[in-house]
Amino acid sequence: MATLLQILFLLPSIIIIFPTTTAAAAYSHLSPSTTEEQLPPYNLSTLLYTLGFHDLSVAATSPANLTTIFAPTDESLRSCRYCSTSLLLLEHSVTGLYPYHLLRSLTFGTKIETLASTPTTPLCLTLTKSTPQNPSNEPTLFVGGVEITRPDLFNDGNVIIHGIQGYLAHLSPFSCQIERMTSLSFPSQRTSASPSTISIMREFLKDAMTSLRMNDYTVLALLLQENFEQLMQLNSMTIFAVDDGGVFGDGHTYVSNFRFHIVPNQRLTASELLNLPVDSVLQTMEPGERLRVTVAGGGGPMSPMRINNVKITVTNIVFNQGIVVHGIGAPFPRVHLTTMGFMADRTDPVLLGPTANDY
Repeated sequence: MATLLQILFLLPSIIIIFPTTTAAAAYSHLSPSTTEEQLPPYNLSTLLYTLGFHDLSVAATSPANLTTIFAPTDESLRSCRYCSTSLLLLEHSVTGLYPYHLLRSLTFGTKIETLASTPTTPLCLTLTKSTPQNPSNEPTLFVGGVEITRPDLFNDGNVIIHGIQGYLAHLSPFSCQIERMTSLSFPSQRTSASPSTISIMREFLKDAMTSLRMNDYTVLALLLQENFEQLMQLNSMTIFAVDDGGVFGDGHTYVSNFRFHIVPNQRLTASELLNLPVDSVLQTMEPGERLRVTVAGGGGPMSPMRINNVKITVTNIVFNQGIVVHGIGAPFPRVHLTTMGFMADRTDPVLLGPTANDY
């Protein structure tokens, strides 16, 4: 049943349809492009503004026919200060009509290509859903890790708008590659997270992203958002982080090696971390890769703790019941143990030992 808002927007077209239909045969020679220009009978920017998406409406232009838009709230847009609103709109618009009942029927992990895609770089939104504890309740749906909070807000058969709310980030260039985004390796002792654990971890991640954005770790917050769906499957985690200045300086490899800096299903507080003895091994989310304590904690400022020969600069940047984040001076290099001690992997450009910037 059409809502009052839809009726108001469609009223002009209803008035025009009757005389146009009568003369359809006389004007059958009109080209498709001429006909398409008459659709939709409303201004998308005005429509989004009227629906309450004020910030998003500024970037809106009339979409092509048969488009579904997952519209983020103003608050959600402001959670990503460095994001392009125009690009976010394209990244949350897809060709085709996806009413809520259809989205609910799609398989968990379904990827839908967005209007932000290019011939060389497709960009996809991933559909996920939570399993309710009460089987009689409907699951909550997420696109790109953001909850659909106002489904079927507008649907006139030409454009569908769903309202979404949550932390935003631009889509990864690997967002359409299932194996790249979902093939995570966990320690063998890991058990599957229960629905309740997933729900709780979602809140822990949101809390962590908020804290990180306030403490100059915006890049890490974006990486958490990008990997939100997979990280929700963990029971707990310890993350070693390079701050924004370090990432944009010499620490750009941190982004491409992000999983190498996460210890899954193990939450090491500052005291637990500093009490680890030399040669302690920590599993990471990177398949087959481990971290190793090369200098134990407790040595004071002149002999700080080091993992893979990188100094731990600050502890407990984020600390909640599921996640703890510790700061490091540079991205971790790969190291291997020899009779002469720990040596860097020859393929890794990061230098070992203290540097002028490391203190």
